[in-house]
Amino acid sequence: MAAARGAARSSRRIFDIFVAEVPWTVSSKELKEYFSQFGSVQRCQLPFDKDTGFHKRYCWIKFSSPEEVQNVLQKDSHILEGAKLFLRQQQGRRYLQPKREST
Repeated sequence: MAAARGAARSSRRIFDIFVAEVPWTVSSKELKEYFSQFGSVQRCQLPFDKDTGFHKRYCWIKFSSPEEVQNVLQKDSHILEGAKLFLRQQQGRRYLQPKREST
């Protein structure tokens, strides 16, 4: 039972993407709608600051499958309300570093 739970936990993490530089004006509903074009979004976690009441400008998007995560990562850039989002794929408790664009 514990082994199955551990395996399920680790497989769930693979389908997560960390998103940074989220504009203040974007809601979790809008993020979920945007990312649903790449696949089935299971959850959008957008943490809020208790003191300010504003979100912290980052979130986690959980997809149903690794193929959907790859769909997101294959797109060169993601822009919401004029701001470019920064994405990283989560691998276990760590994040895979994205390829940096040469400037």
